[in-house]
Amino acid sequence: MSRQDTTDARVLPSTSTRVSLCRALGVCRTIGAMSATQIDVGGYKLAAEITGDGAPTVVFSSGLGDAGEAWEATIAALKSSVQLVTYARAGIGDSDSLADSTPRSFGAVAEELHRLLAAADITGPYVVVGHSIGAAIAQVFAAQWPQEVAGLVLVDPSDVQLYLDIEKPKLVMPDGDRDDHASFDVKLGAEDAAASRRSLNMPSVVVTSRVGRWLESKTPDLWRPFSLDAVDKRWQSGHQALAADLGAMQKVAEVGGHYVQNDQPELVAAAIDEVVQLAARPSL
Repeated sequence: MSRQDTTDARVLPSTSTRVSLCRALGVCRTIGAMSATQIDVGGYKLAAEITGDGAPTVVFSSGLGDAGEAWEATIAALKSSVQLVTYARAGIGDSDSLADSTPRSFGAVAEELHRLLAAADITGPYVVVGHSIGAAIAQVFAAQWPQEVAGLVLVDPSDVQLYLDIEKPKLVMPDGDRDDHASFDVKLGAEDAAASRRSLNMPSVVVTSRVGRWLESKTPDLWRPFSLDAVDKRWQSGHQALAADLGAMQKVAEVGGHYVQNDQPELVAAAIDEVVQLAARPSL
């Protein structure tokens, strides 16, 4: 899911670590020094960072409880000269909270992102990049507005159905740790993800965390009746099937854990660059 989830509880790398990473890669671009823009999306404001110029615009959808900082290492490694958009969903970071605390569907959050882009006067084509739960939202976004989306990159997308199949299902998931955080309705989310699971005839990549990373989980009891080995195999085979359904390429990380965009940023950046290049090609 993200750093808030017990599948891969961890802290994002420090800014200094990420800067060292990007220097090692030979390209340094970061959103860390940028101030967020507050954008009204219909009665409340979301914090967004908009930088660069050039089409297609790359829009980042972060995992549970994360804002734009989750993408700093990958952004540093990008070679494409394009406009970049990162943002924080309602109740995260510097974004406002929701007046209604009812758990949301992925479709509702995709709609929120669509309103954000419209309010910021950022028109397509978009390459939408998502991580974890944010990848499921990106998938729903692309299916809902395929005419505006030129490409899709899903970074270790969540197996939402898994959270319903365990002995103690997770029916609601908090989106962050603020007192006024929003949350997701997992059943609705699973339905949204399933309904959007089809080929959209656009360049797409599914980036999967390394084989065996689930075996290192510190909370095996959470996933009963599944063993960690079974969950790991399900994760890998599920991503293979998802890539096939979307007509996407698949790339599997060799190191690290769930945060592939930080543990192997050059892999995720290369996937984005590849999709950007394919999306920018004129139609025949």
